[in-house]
Amino acid sequence: METEKVCVNLPAAELGKIDVLVAAGLFASRTDVIRNGIRLVLDSHDDAVRRVTHTDARIGYQLLMRSELETALATKRRLSMFVVGVLRIQGSVTPDLADATIDRIRIFGAVRGPDAVLKRIDDRIIRGGDNLEL
Repeated sequence: METEKVCVNLPAAELGKIDVLVAAGLFASRTDVIRNGIRLVLDSHDDAVRRVTHTDARIGYQLLMRSELETALATKRRLSMFVVGVLRIQGSVTPDLADATIDRIRIFGAVRGPDAVLKRIDDRIIRGGDNLEL
């Protein structure tokens, strides 16, 4: 699983409680405690995430294949994607193919792929933001 680093500032009292849970053997590390807490929050709000992101959102780890873009090119379609998670553009995708087929990417997470492709479509990648409409 790909991860991103996040810095979290906690009051000393909360950090002390986390350390007690780790010392008691309930969790392997501070990171495990924090990840578990985040999972609980996300699980309890899953309906809200799905409602906000609509049914056409791709959630989780997504691989954008060259074949998907070639099909879009052949059918003269341009793709607009809404991704919550990680979108990885396959390494064999060329900047010209991406340019011809990707209209817009709304991302809540990270976009990975060949540097030349990401540079070419950077103006069409919308990262986060208040307006959730694609």
